[in-house]
Amino acid sequence: MDIGAELRAAREAKGLSVGALADRTRVPARTLSAIERNDRSALPPQPFARGFVRTYADELDLDHERVVREFFAQFPAEAPTGPLLITREIPDPSWQPPSRWLGMGTAVAILMVVVTAAVVLGRRGESQAEPGTVGTTGSAPAAPVAARTPDATSQPAARPTDAAPAPAAPAAPISVVLSMNRPCWVSATVDGRRAIYRVLQPGERETLAAERNIAIRFGDAGAVTWTINGRDPGSPGAAGAIRDVRITVENAGTVK
Repeated sequence: MDIGAELRAAREAKGLSVGALADRTRVPARTLSAIERNDRSALPPQPFARGFVRTYADELDLDHERVVREFFAQFPAEAPTGPLLITREIPDPSWQPPSRWLGMGTAVAILMVVVTAAVVLGRRGESQAEPGTVGTTGSAPAAPVAARTPDATSQPAARPTDAAPAPAAPAAPISVVLSMNRPCWVSATVDGRRAIYRVLQPGERETLAAERNIAIRFGDAGAVTWTINGRDPGSPGAAGAIRDVRITVENAGTVK
């Protein structure tokens, strides 16, 4: 008998349906059914799949170490997950840096353009006559223009009032910030839309903002540090524990 069939037989011997076992273990019914079918493709990556199998075995009073070991021995070993290797491209040995003479020639050309522009602008300034100077040879200088005295009745122009700043957009009623201490599989939905469904790595930080509700499942609640609307509710659970939490506008101030 394979491990999935053994678990199913033990569940039926206790008179439990898949739905009843899901309520007691907080593991989704579809995940329990996948374990009984030995369907590895329907389970999340390790170590979270191992936690689901361990929880199933514990609830049926079975030796969870043996069950987990024999269950995953049925499948090929999974490739280890880790940071991607970054490779460096080896430069072509035939490539040669440009000649220094090319760089010097470019600098000289730029300098000539700057000098030419300065000369042209200087000549243009000299050709323009200043106010009050003789325009042509023999002509009388222009009479100075009397300074205009301000009218006693004139009033200074009204200074425009500063425009009122646009009001800042209101923040979402619910804001949850997740920080990882070690790898943790997280599934989260925001107002009914999936936002996260993957393994978050140590040091990774995710911010969830919602208008109505946020639903989160932690594969390892002890690996998570979080805040709810800036409040520290404490650790969401023990190391290795699977936890489902639903945060709404009404309970955001009391969820722990």
